[in-house]
Amino acid sequence: MAKAKTMEASVLGETGLRSPAWKRWFSVQAYGLVTRRLFPAHASPIRMRARFERFARTPRDKLQGRYPNLVFGDHSFGDRNMESVSAVESPSCVLIHFHGGAYFMGAPASYRSRTMRLSYRCDAEVFTPDYRLAPEHPAPAALEDAVDAWCEVQRLRPGLPMFISGDSAGGGLAISLMVALRDQGLPLPDGAVLFSPWTDLTMSGASMESNDRSDVWLSREHCETWASYYLREVDPCDPQVSPVFADLRRLPPMLLLAGDQEVLLDDARRVHEVALAAGVTSTLHVGRQMQHDWPLTLPWLDESRDAWSSIATFVADIVAERQAEDWSR
Repeated sequence: MAKAKTMEASVLGETGLRSPAWKRWFSVQAYGLVTRRLFPAHASPIRMRARFERFARTPRDKLQGRYPNLVFGDHSFGDRNMESVSAVESPSCVLIHFHGGAYFMGAPASYRSRTMRLSYRCDAEVFTPDYRLAPEHPAPAALEDAVDAWCEVQRLRPGLPMFISGDSAGGGLAISLMVALRDQGLPLPDGAVLFSPWTDLTMSGASMESNDRSDVWLSREHCETWASYYLREVDPCDPQVSPVFADLRRLPPMLLLAGDQEVLLDDARRVHEVALAAGVTSTLHVGRQMQHDWPLTLPWLDESRDAWSSIATFVADIVAERQAEDWSR
């Protein structure tokens, strides 16, 4: 029986604190000012990719100078690279994170500040695949790479509890990966954490219109333009690229997070509803007055701290269940 859970940020975590209104407003507006200026809807995807790398890339030595316990690793799957990071000495699980960037930008190096937080909060070694990007490599290239990366991490870290996560496009990719693994008869992850997943490339969710004014960055125009780079000749209704239309039966537990002011709110909400209808354990965490990817992009807010608390609890509970099952055998 599926567990129907919808949680508001104000009641998550131990404190349920909310940031002062001025701090929340200033953080959100600054975030929107930067993202809209750097990533307008119709700029060249190649230029935006390079801009994102310059803006977000953090050298390893800089992070290790501040956090000496960070351990990075280099791996490969096929002809692609994959980076690992551990912020804890003896991780209790493994997590594969699929970065966002609308399928045309983003890389492991530009996600280090986020993956190290995932590692610390989830007590996990985190792998970040450098999957192929559009428009040079349209669908289904990213999904093919995701399957290969999953199989390689399974080979590298056998026996440990295994999770996947993803944000934005990476969140949609993570769901598509689970469906592909199930259909191919391959092992499934123990759970999935999905930040503001982009699950509907037809842009048919009601929040695409209702949150157009409140979303400080994304718009229908952004999503339609950027989806065209990845889709090329693929039907946007294809469940491989729009997992909101997929059969989600027999998938592992999922934790979905979305801001109530973002245009992709219904992409998370509808997947949550589809998952519940399919008998999947699903938890939806809606952050009040929060934006796209807020736990990753605005981690200093109290709302983000509560979200991270819920993520840590989600992972820890599943790890404990998995360990109890192993001990009982």
